[in-house]
Amino acid sequence: MSAFALIILGFSLLAGLLAATWAAAYRLGFEEGRLTVPLRMIESVAQHRVACEGEAGAGVVADLREHLGMPEKEAWRIVEQTGQPTPSRATGLRSA
Repeated sequence: MSAFALIILGFSLLAGLLAATWAAAYRLGFEEGRLTVPLRMIESVAQHRVACEGEAGAGVVADLREHLGMPEKEAWRIVEQTGQPTPSRATGLRSA
């Protein structure tokens, strides 16, 4: 085989690999419009629902699993972590 034929074969294989990767990614999430959500935001929402709204941890875990596809163990870790009180900022006027 000539060098030109090997280069063409290499590009063809690369194009096939890229097409297969794109098809797999599309099937796994792009088709459904999935996006990534920052972990800090998830933790903040879970903390708000548990601490401020007084919602049961099991309900928050169920929502994290259903809506975000999060594993149960990880969802429970986030909910248990939010049970710790965080220092709140004092509201009101501040002196200069």
